[in-house]
Amino acid sequence: MSDRGCGECTLCCKLMGVPELKKPSAKWCASCDQGKGCTIYDERPQSCRNFQCFWLMDENFPEEFRPDRIHALAAFNDTPDSCVLHVDPAKPRAISSPEVNALTDALLKSYKRVFVMCGKESAMLQA
Repeated sequence: MSDRGCGECTLCCKLMGVPELKKPSAKWCASCDQGKGCTIYDERPQSCRNFQCFWLMDENFPEEFRPDRIHALAAFNDTPDSCVLHVDPAKPRAISSPEVNALTDALLKSYKRVFVMCGKESAMLQA
C-alpha cells in the first residue's frame, strides 16, 4: 500500500458515478471542491468509500501518471481478471497519449482485460 495522497487531484469526483447521489459518471460531483477535495468526505457515500485509485495504491505508478495529469484513472472492476481505465471525455485526446498508452500496457501485464471508458464510449482491450 502506498503512502501517497490525492493532492490537487479530484478526477475521481468527476469520472466515477455515485449511485447514492444519483451522480452520473463523467460529471463533476456537487460535493467536490475541484482541486481541493470532497466537501462531505466524512459523510461520503459507500461507493466513494469503496473506490480505490490504482495510482494511490501503487507507489510504482510514476508521478507523471497521476490521474489529473493524464486525464485518466485506473480502478478495480467487478469482472474478475480485469480493471477499468476511465478517461475524461472532456479530454478525448488523452486516450492516445504516451502516458495513457504506457499505463494501458502496464495494466495488460497484470489483467487479462482492460475496459476503457470515455464518456459513453467504451472498448475492451485484451492481453
